Amino acid sequence: MTALHHPDHARHKLGRRWGLPRWRLVSMVCMSAALQTSPPVLAQTPPPLRVLLPQSLSAPFILWRDNTPAEGLDLDLVRAVAEHLHSRAELQPMPRARVESALEQGEADLACNIVPSPRYETSLRWSAPLFDLNLMLVGHVSAAPVDALGQLASGTVLGTLQGHPYPPLEALFGDGRLKRDDALSEDRLLRKLALNRHPYGLLSRQVLSWHAGSESMSSLDQWRLPVGSQAYRCAVSPRSRIEPRLVLEALEQLQQRGRIEQLLTRHTKPALAVVVSTQSSVRRINRQQLSELYTGQRQQLEASTVTAPLMSAGPERLQFLQGVLQLSAGQYRSSWAAQQFGGRRSPPLELRDAESTKSHLQRNANAIGYLPLSLVDASLRVVYMP
Repeated sequence: MTALHHPDHARHKLGRRWGLPRWRLVSMVCMSAALQTSPPVLAQTPPPLRVLLPQSLSAPFILWRDNTPAEGLDLDLVRAVAEHLHSRAELQPMPRARVESALEQGEADLACNIVPSPRYETSLRWSAPLFDLNLMLVGHVSAAPVDALGQLASGTVLGTLQGHPYPPLEALFGDGRLKRDDALSEDRLLRKLALNRHPYGLLSRQVLSWHAGSESMSSLDQWRLPVGSQAYRCAVSPRSRIEPRLVLEALEQLQQRGRIEQLLTRHTKPALAVVVSTQSSVRRINRQQLSELYTGQRQQLEASTVTAPLMSAGPERLQFLQGVLQLSAGQYRSSWAAQQFGGRRSPPLELRDAESTKSHLQRNANAIGYLPLSLVDASLRVVYMP
């Protein structure tokens, strides 16, 4: 390389032209090279997903410890949504009555497990139904069991949740045939029922199953009356800091990938009901009586009538054995092996599926069996649920 074209010579000429010392010129050239080779600026991290948690909810949806949300299905769900969005969930407990207005005003981004109030059905962005909440009428042990809402006396008071709409019963509340007694939370509603502050209450099957065996359930009768289903949905603020479309798409993706079904399996019990015909004289039964009936230790639930238990195939069989009888399939077979010897007693009648069981129950008032709750209609009476 000739002296004329040497880089140092070129920089020396530029320095003389601009009136800069050589060290300043070298510094500028190095800085320019560094800027040209800098890595691209990374995309900005999404803001936290602000989630409102209605303080009216209880386990299995939200388990509170010292008034702080500790665990539950709802918490796992919103954290999964935040993770899908590469964000994190920022949890904000709030009274149920304020949740929808707070979302509308942009105080938070998301709330789940709320039934839309008419006023907010269009102002908020709602997810598609994620699963069903089975609404049940339950009663204190001193209250008369009923097979239909029409059997309740006019003006009967039902325990309800403050700020919670009940679409299947709104007409009955509206004309005064039924009256609401609002509680601030599901836990308080259960306590009021246990104290017989009102004879009946409305709670989801999922909540009742989670509390089964607890002190708050000891004064409640075993029968249940299904009064309809409410869709579990999430609401997104139109002023969400994360684009509402992305939040709704995250919920849809979680459902399509089976993540929500996994959460249901983890946090809730199967929707299984022990039922009889509405023509049966059996109004209620406890787990101990069921166990004795299905293992041959008892033949009657009432003094004058033999009760015929039924077993059916399908996934409900294992759910019933494990969740109600608390036996494995092998233990159940063993319990009948000795009794069948010599023809002393016969095990429960075996039917091929749930539909066959339902048909048999409808035709035989002395039979008792188990069904998925989805198959229970007005011809059947729920006498026990795990």
